Formats: sequence, C-alpha cells, structure tokens
Amino acid sequence: MYSTLAIKKNSKNSGRIIGTHQKLDKIAYKVFKTKSSVDFPDIKTILNFEGMGGPDGLKRKSPGVDEPLHFILPDNDDGKLIKLIEDHQYNLRKALKNHDEVRAAFEAAWMAHAITDGLTPAHHFPLIEAQQELMTEKDFVRIFGVPIKGIMRGQNTPQTLRNNWLYWGSNGYMSKHIAFEYGVAITLNGLPSRRVVPKISDKEFKNAEIHEVFYSALKKVAELDMYTKFRQKGWTTELAFETRNVLLPEIIKAIILGWASSLPEKK
Repeated sequence: MYSTLAIKKNSKNSGRIIGTHQKLDKIAYKVFKTKSSVDFPDIKTILNFEGMGGPDGLKRKSPGVDEPLHFILPDNDDGKLIKLIEDHQYNLRKALKNHDEVRAAFEAAWMAHAITDGLTPAHHFPLIEAQQELMTEKDFVRIFGVPIKGIMRGQNTPQTLRNNWLYWGSNGYMSKHIAFEYGVAITLNGLPSRRVVPKISDKEFKNAEIHEVFYSALKKVAELDMYTKFRQKGWTTELAFETRNVLLPEIIKAIILGWASSLPEKK
C-alpha cells in the first residue's frame, strides 16, 4: 500500500499526498487511545517511521538489501509474514515495558505496515515470484552507480524490453498491483474516517491475540477474491463497496488489535 510517493529519498513531504498507511494508522490510533490508558507513543512519533522512515523507504534507500517482504498467499501460507508481525509485537511489548518511546513507535509503525500489506489483496498475488522469473539477470541496473530496483534486467536488450513490458506494461504484474492499491487509496481519501471505523468491544480489545486477529481478518478479505476480480474487470463499483465496507475496516481493526495484543499487561 502507498506510504510515500516522494522523489527525493529524504523528502519531508513523504506520504502527505497519498499516504494510505499513514491515514490508516491515524484512524486506528484514535480508536486505540479511547480504549487504552497505557503509555503509548503519540501518533506523530509513530508516523516518523512510515513513508521514507518505514519499510517502503528502506526499499528505496537500499534496494534488494534486507527488505521486509509483506506478501502472503492465503491458500498456501508459508508463515513468514505472521512471524514478522509477531516479532514486531514482541519488540513493541518490550519497548513499552522499558518506556522506550522511540523503539515502541518504530515497532508500532512497522507492525501496522506489515498487517496492512498482509491484508491488502494485491499482496495475495505471487508478485515476488513473477519478478524473480522476469529478472533473468539478477544484478540491478545501475544509473550513475546507484542500483535501480524495478527494471527487469534480461540477458540482452530485446529480453529486457520484453520482461519490462510484462512487468510494467498496460496489463503487467506491477502495473496491476499499483493500480489496485491506487484504487484503495482513492476510496479511502474520499471517505470520512467514521465510515471505516470498526466496532471493537472492550472484551475483544482486552483479549486480542495477534495470530487469531490477523488470520481472522485475512480469511474475511480473501473470501472476497478482490484482486482476481480486479485483474479481470478493473476497478468496479463492487470493489469500491467491498473496500469501504470490508477491507478498510478489517485492516484498521487488525492494526488496533495488533497494538492491543502488544500491551505490557499481556502475558
């Protein structure tokens, strides 16, 4: 999902235009604070670790190096994403116990980012596998010595052109991925926050367990098969309604309960 469209690597405007992760975090934070009195980083500090300070920024600063992969195949889950989310949960709880606000903000932001991506239908398609297949030559293309991620490098010029068309062309893998996320971003930007705020009982908040929370939300989203419908017909009114009524509320709920599951009183 979008967290930055910045051209410059350290742009202060990162995420201000279409910062979907930031908007979801803000909505989740407002609900979270109404249900918890535990000392928690403020939203401004949390958002320092989104955009260029988050996972998307890492991909631009050092492409291909220790990038967190937030993809999951609901019908063939390898368990890697939930392990990553649980690691953030463990570190967030530890940071809260130690009153380490900066570390807690980092973990809260990166956990929310992983949850959001993991529940986004475009991340339920094996894009990484498609990319690896099209990268016939594994070394990145370099411009003035800087590695450029996103250019599918073939063994020769014709193959490079072909591979990039399959990836970036009008019906390419990445083009579809970006277009779907853009549709979600536009839908979110056109709605008042109250339309996507989920209902969470005090009992649900208190007893939240991240594994159950994530997979419950994933099941509800995956059953809609939104990305398959999008690849077949493009962005439709049906998808817009499903985004508003199911996808966005489920993502926000999972972020809230993910943070809740990390509170120090949790054993």
